[in-house]
Amino acid sequence: MSFAFSKSARGLVYESGDQLNRKTFLIYIVMLAFSMSLIPYTIDPYLPAFPAIGTFYGVDSNTIQASLAGVTIGLAIGQIVSGPISDAIGRRPMLLLASVGFTLSALAVFFAPSIEIFTLLRFSMALFAACGDVVARAIVRDLYRGQPMLRMLSRIFLIQSLSPILGPIVGSQLVGVGPWQSIFLAFGFFGLVLSVIVLFFLRETLPVAQRRSQSAMGLLRGFRSVLRDRIYVGLLIVSALQISALFGYLNVVSYLYQDHYGLSAPEFGALFAVNSVALYLAVQFGGFIAKYFKAQWMLVIYMVLGTLAGIFLVVTSGGDIWLAEIGFILLIVSFGAPATAIPTIALLNHGTEAGTAASLMGSANFIATSIFALVYSQLSTTSTADVGWLALLLFGISTAVMIFVVRPWTIPDLRRDLQAEAH
Repeated sequence: MSFAFSKSARGLVYESGDQLNRKTFLIYIVMLAFSMSLIPYTIDPYLPAFPAIGTFYGVDSNTIQASLAGVTIGLAIGQIVSGPISDAIGRRPMLLLASVGFTLSALAVFFAPSIEIFTLLRFSMALFAACGDVVARAIVRDLYRGQPMLRMLSRIFLIQSLSPILGPIVGSQLVGVGPWQSIFLAFGFFGLVLSVIVLFFLRETLPVAQRRSQSAMGLLRGFRSVLRDRIYVGLLIVSALQISALFGYLNVVSYLYQDHYGLSAPEFGALFAVNSVALYLAVQFGGFIAKYFKAQWMLVIYMVLGTLAGIFLVVTSGGDIWLAEIGFILLIVSFGAPATAIPTIALLNHGTEAGTAASLMGSANFIATSIFALVYSQLSTTSTADVGWLALLLFGISTAVMIFVVRPWTIPDLRRDLQAEAH
């Protein structure tokens, strides 16, 4: 690859992934992977600490679960505002703001004196984490399209997909040897490392000539453009339903495994990490298999698998922990395998509004989980039946949306060289 870049009114700009030399290419993979890891590092590490946090603040489990709802609201707001703004002012300032904001919020949680301040700071962490995730995805779309984008996402997820594995392991181990607040100190340091990388290595990827107007009407036109795309809207719905099913699992698994099955915090962290390994492998499998089969049809298969996972969890409810574990792994695989194909197809025709498209998809995901928060609080933590019914419903609807709204037969084959077409 040649090392070249164009000039814009705001400095050096990378307009295509072909402009990155090998060293810069590897730095971008790490930087974007770290940016996309902010959301799982906002959620996963503190799940093993739920009981300890409740004891520290003197509140019950429902109150601690409500703090997770605050996280989802922060994620939704961060997603909806960051993409359109990055379409207007560029990617670099937004990603720098996200990494610094995440760092300061995480460090402040260490000193939170009350559950109210704790929840507010968790909201702030989520807000900046969402911004980092959206802008990172927009940067990938700025540089790549079609199969090259799918390949780049697969490489990024080689690192990013480790975050759901490392997060609960680090969280459970820190809870086991010290105060739960040390979790946020550790991930505040992670945010600091990311901030330094962004500051010194990130070049702008959205030229001034391609930016949206900073007026309200200019930003609204970006939303109108993506919402007129039937394929995008269908995949937005599918993505929102998928993550809603996953959050059902996240809300139940800590209490089910620790309180019902009697696992210790380190044991729970280890088993949760096994599930995260399944997610990691599923993401890579999804990227790999898309080289040989049409990605849009593989999405249909993954939705059917998620539906079957829900049925399995319902049928085997009340069984031992290993039956629950099998069902959860099937559910996680159904969520992880489409991770590269969904954004690649959804953003295929939205290069000039990649931030808005990524933003709207992300915000829809977390608005959906916020709406389902009341459902999550009612899910049984003594069996897998309720979470199974939820997965069955949501993945079943997703399958129908793929067939009747997205219509896979209307999507071009991503294995074609789309990078050479209009960017």
